[in-house]
Amino acid sequence: MKIRQPNKFLMITISLLVLVGCDNYEFVNTDEYLVVKKEETKIYYLETTWKGLNILSEVKTKYTDGKVYYIIDVSDIDGVPILETDYYETLNQGYLEIIFRDKDNFELHEESIKVTNFSIGVDDNNIETTIVKQGSFDLEESEYIKIGKVRIGTQGI
Repeated sequence: MKIRQPNKFLMITISLLVLVGCDNYEFVNTDEYLVVKKEETKIYYLETTWKGLNILSEVKTKYTDGKVYYIIDVSDIDGVPILETDYYETLNQGYLEIIFRDKDNFELHEESIKVTNFSIGVDDNNIETTIVKQGSFDLEESEYIKIGKVRIGTQGI
Protein backbone atom coordinates (compact mmCIF):
# COMPACT_ATOMS: atom_id res chain seq x y z
CA MET A 1 0.00 0.00 0.00
CA LYS A 2 1.39 3.35 -0.98
CA ILE A 3 1.16 6.23 1.50
CA ARG A 4 0.75 9.62 0.02
CA GLN A 5 3.46 12.20 0.77
CA PRO A 6 1.27 14.55 2.93
CA ASN A 7 0.35 11.62 5.19
CA LYS A 8 4.01 10.71 5.74
CA PHE A 9 4.76 14.30 6.77
CA LEU A 10 1.76 14.32 9.11
CA MET A 11 2.77 11.03 10.74
CA ILE A 12 6.35 12.18 11.29
CA THR A 13 5.17 15.52 12.71
CA ILE A 14 2.74 13.88 15.14
CA SER A 15 5.41 11.37 16.23
CA LEU A 16 7.87 14.16 16.98
CA LEU A 17 5.28 16.15 18.91
CA VAL A 18 4.45 13.13 21.05
CA LEU A 19 8.12 12.47 21.78
CA VAL A 20 8.83 16.10 22.65
CA GLY A 21 5.71 16.31 24.82
CA CYS A 22 6.72 13.23 26.81
CA ASP A 23 9.95 14.84 28.00
CA ASN A 24 8.23 16.35 31.07
CA TYR A 25 7.19 12.92 32.36
CA GLU A 26 9.04 9.79 33.25
CA PHE A 27 8.12 6.38 34.61
CA VAL A 28 9.43 6.01 38.10
CA ASN A 29 8.22 2.68 39.39
CA THR A 30 7.23 0.34 36.57
CA ASP A 31 5.92 -2.26 39.04
CA GLU A 32 3.17 0.15 40.09
CA TYR A 33 3.08 2.17 36.83
CA LEU A 34 3.54 5.44 38.66
CA VAL A 35 4.28 8.51 36.59
CA VAL A 36 5.83 11.64 38.06
CA LYS A 37 6.23 14.96 36.33
CA LYS A 38 9.90 15.95 36.30
CA GLU A 39 10.80 18.74 38.69
CA GLU A 40 7.22 19.07 39.91
CA THR A 41 6.89 21.01 43.17
CA LYS A 42 4.84 19.46 45.97
CA ILE A 43 3.53 21.74 48.73
CA TYR A 44 2.46 20.71 52.25
CA TYR A 45 0.86 23.00 54.88
CA LEU A 46 1.03 22.19 58.57
CA GLU A 47 -0.21 23.93 61.71
CA THR A 48 1.59 23.56 65.03
CA THR A 49 -0.31 24.74 68.10
CA TRP A 50 1.29 22.90 70.99
CA LYS A 51 3.76 24.12 73.65
CA GLY A 52 2.51 27.69 73.16
CA LEU A 53 3.41 27.70 69.45
CA ASN A 54 1.02 29.11 66.86
CA ILE A 55 2.87 28.48 63.61
CA LEU A 56 1.95 27.64 60.04
CA SER A 57 4.64 25.79 58.10
CA GLU A 58 4.74 25.53 54.35
CA VAL A 59 7.05 22.81 53.04
CA LYS A 60 7.81 22.78 49.30
CA THR A 61 9.69 19.83 47.79
CA LYS A 62 11.11 19.06 44.38
CA TYR A 63 13.04 16.02 43.19
CA THR A 64 15.99 16.45 40.81
CA ASP A 65 19.01 14.26 40.08
CA GLY A 66 18.76 11.96 43.10
CA LYS A 67 18.08 14.73 45.63
CA VAL A 68 15.03 16.10 47.36
CA TYR A 69 15.22 19.89 47.56
CA TYR A 70 13.02 21.59 50.13
CA ILE A 71 12.04 25.05 51.33
CA ILE A 72 10.42 25.47 54.74
CA ASP A 73 8.62 28.75 55.40
CA VAL A 74 7.37 29.23 58.98
CA SER A 75 4.93 32.00 59.88
CA ASP A 76 2.47 32.86 62.63
CA ILE A 77 -1.04 31.49 61.99
CA ASP A 78 -2.61 34.86 62.89
CA GLY A 79 -0.34 36.79 60.51
CA VAL A 80 1.73 38.50 63.20
CA PRO A 81 5.41 38.84 62.19
CA ILE A 82 6.97 35.77 63.75
CA LEU A 83 9.86 37.70 65.33
CA GLU A 84 7.30 39.73 67.34
CA THR A 85 5.42 36.75 68.80
CA ASP A 86 5.54 35.72 72.46
CA TYR A 87 6.80 32.26 71.57
CA TYR A 88 9.61 33.15 69.12
CA GLU A 89 12.40 33.06 71.74
CA THR A 90 11.24 29.60 72.84
CA LEU A 91 10.99 28.42 69.22
CA ASN A 92 14.43 29.80 68.48
CA GLN A 93 15.98 27.58 71.19
CA GLY A 94 14.90 24.31 69.60
CA TYR A 95 14.73 22.23 66.47
CA LEU A 96 12.04 21.58 63.90
CA GLU A 97 11.72 17.94 62.92
CA ILE A 98 10.42 17.53 59.37
CA ILE A 99 9.21 13.98 58.86
CA PHE A 100 8.39 12.75 55.37
CA ARG A 101 5.87 9.89 55.45
CA ASP A 102 4.05 7.70 52.97
CA LYS A 103 0.25 7.59 52.64
CA ASP A 104 0.07 4.92 55.36
CA ASN A 105 2.07 7.11 57.78
CA PHE A 106 5.32 5.12 57.59
CA GLU A 107 8.41 7.29 57.93
CA LEU A 108 10.51 7.65 54.78
CA HIS A 109 12.96 10.35 55.90
CA GLU A 110 13.47 12.84 58.73
CA GLU A 111 15.33 16.15 58.83
CA SER A 112 16.17 17.90 62.08
CA ILE A 113 16.91 21.61 61.66
CA LYS A 114 17.98 24.01 64.40
CA VAL A 115 15.70 27.04 64.25
CA THR A 116 18.67 29.41 64.60
CA ASN A 117 19.79 28.12 61.17
CA PHE A 118 16.68 29.60 59.55
CA SER A 119 16.88 32.92 57.70
CA ILE A 120 14.45 35.81 58.08
CA GLY A 121 11.87 35.99 55.30
CA VAL A 122 10.27 39.24 54.20
CA ASP A 123 6.92 39.90 52.55
CA ASP A 124 6.16 42.20 49.59
CA ASN A 125 6.39 45.25 51.90
CA ASN A 126 9.86 44.29 53.23
CA ILE A 127 8.41 43.38 56.62
CA GLU A 128 10.15 40.45 58.36
CA THR A 129 7.19 38.09 58.71
CA THR A 130 8.59 34.54 58.43
CA ILE A 131 11.61 32.36 58.95
CA VAL A 132 12.83 30.29 56.00
CA LYS A 133 15.21 27.38 55.45
CA GLN A 134 16.31 25.67 52.24
CA GLY A 135 18.13 22.39 52.03
CA SER A 136 18.40 19.04 50.31
CA PHE A 137 19.03 15.40 51.02
CA ASP A 138 19.67 12.25 48.99
CA LEU A 139 16.71 9.94 48.43
CA GLU A 140 15.83 7.30 45.86
CA GLU A 141 13.28 8.49 43.33
CA SER A 142 11.07 5.49 44.08
CA GLU A 143 10.93 6.63 47.73
CA TYR A 144 10.24 10.28 46.83
CA ILE A 145 7.11 9.42 44.88
CA LYS A 146 5.78 7.61 47.95
CA ILE A 147 5.79 10.79 50.07
CA GLY A 148 2.17 11.47 50.87
CA LYS A 149 2.42 13.43 54.12
CA VAL A 150 4.86 15.75 55.83
CA ARG A 151 4.76 16.18 59.60
CA ILE A 152 6.41 18.89 61.66
CA GLY A 153 7.60 18.10 65.15
CA THR A 154 9.60 20.03 67.68
CA GLN A 155 12.55 19.17 69.86
CA GLY A 156 14.04 21.16 72.71
CA ILE A 157 11.12 23.58 72.93
